[in-house]
Amino acid sequence: MELSAIVIRVDNDRIYLSPKSSISIQQTNIPISHMTFRTQRNIFWKVELIHFMPTDKCLKVRVKEYNTFDISNFDSQHLDEEIDRLIFEKLDWKSLEPLLTSYQLSKLKEFVFNSDSGINSIIESPLPKAYKFFSNLSTPINSGNKGIRPTITTLPDEFLISFKDSHFISGYVTFKKFIKQLGQELDFQISNNYILEEFENVKSWFVRKLKIKKFKVSVLITLTDGKVTEKKATSNHIDQINPELIESIKYQRTYALIKEPKEANTSKSLYTCDDIFNSINSGDIEGNVFKQSEQDILDFFIGKSTTRNKNQLVYLSGKKQTENYKIRYTLNPNFGFLFLIEGAEKNHFVWELLNSHATYIWSIQSGGNKVESQFRTIETIINSIKSNGRENYKRTYKENYQDLDFVFMIITHDNITSEFVDDFPKWKEKLDKLVI
Repeated sequence: MELSAIVIRVDNDRIYLSPKSSISIQQTNIPISHMTFRTQRNIFWKVELIHFMPTDKCLKVRVKEYNTFDISNFDSQHLDEEIDRLIFEKLDWKSLEPLLTSYQLSKLKEFVFNSDSGINSIIESPLPKAYKFFSNLSTPINSGNKGIRPTITTLPDEFLISFKDSHFISGYVTFKKFIKQLGQELDFQISNNYILEEFENVKSWFVRKLKIKKFKVSVLITLTDGKVTEKKATSNHIDQINPELIESIKYQRTYALIKEPKEANTSKSLYTCDDIFNSINSGDIEGNVFKQSEQDILDFFIGKSTTRNKNQLVYLSGKKQTENYKIRYTLNPNFGFLFLIEGAEKNHFVWELLNSHATYIWSIQSGGNKVESQFRTIETIINSIKSNGRENYKRTYKENYQDLDFVFMIITHDNITSEFVDDFPKWKEKLDKLVI
């Protein structure tokens, strides 16, 4: 073999110049924290010796072959000088990538050339006469076992973690994992600046959106003198949680409000914006994790082309809804909005169900601090409608209206789906006359 070229073996822990002579990969410029070599078989490189700096005990090399099969001289290679550092010139990415099981290319751009990220040139170094320190003398390379420096090793691993065994906190996903090679359980965290602590309450939505129950994790554990000193975890699945995915989950959760809710409290019919999301039957804790306002929810349904009574909803929310109280929501028998219009003498509670055929109005005498109790009265009425149906309620009201302290009225949505007749102005005129 030429004195200016040698064969070395490379793994995630050490660089071997012979079966018994090696140097820690931490004493090279290989960015091992951002890449992991394959371990199914030994990797041998043929490297050209560029320069040796005796004062720094540093050897500079260039890789000529990344998958050499001529390793006949590997067993007999010996060193006449001690090495503390091994410096590689930039590596050919197209030759290096097939040797890796994981990597972060953005972190390797200063170390490689010929990659798809536009790094297409190698910086050539002058080629002085190779320092002839290889011979047949049996002088071993400094193996790091003299006690002067700590022994640093790295342990790569890959595994799957169930979403139910992980936790979302602000900026991270955290989990525990028992590492067989170490015989101990370690805490890991994967960074993602888009994750909020509230997302812990809606993890099942991320499972459905990503279409996985477990996410794949790559870790790199650094050991110093046998003790864990650093842990890095990454996951391409967790990296997919971005503003677009979060917005799509927000959309799906809002749309889910019109589906069959869970009946945790059968006496409850009116919901505020803060508690309506707890009604979703998903198995999660839920809640208003995206901090949506009444107008956000209303705008969502108004914006849908399938909403037939969007003109009524726009008018009630923008022109009539009082500023002193928030819109309430109903879930059964249909998803709907309960608006409050404060008239000169009466409070008018207007129930507009999504895609319904009529507007229901209850008018109750105002005065004093009675609005919250009036909301409870309307909730009792809606509970009755849920149990007995709208037609039964209408009939019962006609039979007993003289004894009631409120007035009930209905405005039908005539020709609401017609392409030729717009009856919204008539509906608006009737409403304005009733809620003075």
